[in-house]
Amino acid sequence: MSTPHRTGLLILDFDGTMTDAEREGAPFRHGYLEDVANLVDRPFEEVEALAITFEAEVAAHPGAYGWLFLDRIVAPATVDPYLRMMPVARRILDHYGCLMAPLDRSRVLDAVLYKYNYQKTLDAPRPGAGDLLRSLRDTPVYIVTNSHTDAVQRKVRAMGAEVAPAAEKGSESDGLEWLVNRVHGRAKKYFIDDTFDAVPAELHLPGLERPVLLRRRHYFEVLDSLRRREGATWEQVVVVGDIFELDLALPFALGARVALMVNAFTPQWEIDFLTGHPRASLLTRVEQVGAV
Repeated sequence: MSTPHRTGLLILDFDGTMTDAEREGAPFRHGYLEDVANLVDRPFEEVEALAITFEAEVAAHPGAYGWLFLDRIVAPATVDPYLRMMPVARRILDHYGCLMAPLDRSRVLDAVLYKYNYQKTLDAPRPGAGDLLRSLRDTPVYIVTNSHTDAVQRKVRAMGAEVAPAAEKGSESDGLEWLVNRVHGRAKKYFIDDTFDAVPAELHLPGLERPVLLRRRHYFEVLDSLRRREGATWEQVVVVGDIFELDLALPFALGARVALMVNAFTPQWEIDFLTGHPRASLLTRVEQVGAV
């Protein structure tokens, strides 16, 4: 881990970073596949068997698949159940020749099924996440996530209630209510705007044949507004996330320090690129955030 620096602003991703995405996302996967089975009018068991086959294919060729948004890959497909479902659902629809118009397919899979089934996720905070967040009370810290603001606010409140001493539960001063209003959802970290020129268009990572796309204007505007609010330079900003391409590539290109929460599905090219970099850390536990 790199030597700790003074932090002018700490930005945390949430799902998969402060939570165990595999546990929390299991109901999402099941519900999503149920809906896809209804779309193709086939039994759930048949569709799930196909999904298992396609998931294995994605895992075996991680660089070839990704979250396809408006015909471009904007994130790897292996890191969590939410992203793995994107190419798998498309392969299932291709298999049955269903919903073949790209725009209609994107609207149904991304705008409808994803949002609907996300509501089914479990609360599965990483060990120590509540304690870590409480320890940041006097720190300029914000949560910036693609998820809906109210859904993450609810999870933050639940974490606050779990870690507060029994005698103090419900006490605003000892929970995480102070952090609830610092949640910025729907950050659209996946949205690429080619007219945005504050950063280069692409970043090339050894081991990954396709480029990482950087021009994520909406995400930049969220980050930059918080940076300006706290009076921090980009060099004083730290961003923590579990997917380099989605959470960290843009702030890294802007000069911020980044910390990647690594899991069993993290692409090797992300780990290799960040290992030893003076503005990067690799984390495996939430308590390590305090030392970034």
